[in-house]
Amino acid sequence: MVRVIEIFYSVQGEGHRTGQPMVFVRFAGCNLRCDFCDTKYAWKMEKGKRMSEEEVLEEVSKYGCDWVCLTGGEPTLQDLSRLIPMLREEGYEVAIETNGTIFQKSLRLASWITVSPKPGAEVHPLVMEIADELKYVIRSEEDLKRIRYHPLIYLQPVDNNPQAVQICVNAVLKNPRWRLSVQVHKLIGIP
Repeated sequence: MVRVIEIFYSVQGEGHRTGQPMVFVRFAGCNLRCDFCDTKYAWKMEKGKRMSEEEVLEEVSKYGCDWVCLTGGEPTLQDLSRLIPMLREEGYEVAIETNGTIFQKSLRLASWITVSPKPGAEVHPLVMEIADELKYVIRSEEDLKRIRYHPLIYLQPVDNNPQAVQICVNAVLKNPRWRLSVQVHKLIGIP
């Protein structure tokens, strides 16, 4: 059983897979609760609907999409050891958006892992090893000091704030291997 806030079909609006249609499974619960979070409604575990992995799979299958994104809250607070293999066995590509603080063996089965390191929280070393991209939410110049090396780094201005956007643009221009990620879904008004 897992606790789910919502399951919906949309277009990925952040990071490397921007523009990719996906079914999003938003899990309940978060272990960090950042003040800049845009999904605070998913923080409390008890707010999530208890669903079996089979029920999640049934709901996901209604959309006819190849990609499923497990997000939150923090998805790794749930036991994903049944759900990820079930999704993969049914032919789905599985993307995971995580703060990276919790490792589960089943994460190794994911098709794509986005780790979004947060201030004051350490990314688990095994999660860092399997991360496909790091996405840093940037509020100020201070946030740039947290960036660790990874082949694929995205800087995302908090809430598309103009000052944060400029900080990100300047940082990307200064570090051409980094990339800018704006929340496209918010710009075009989709979930």
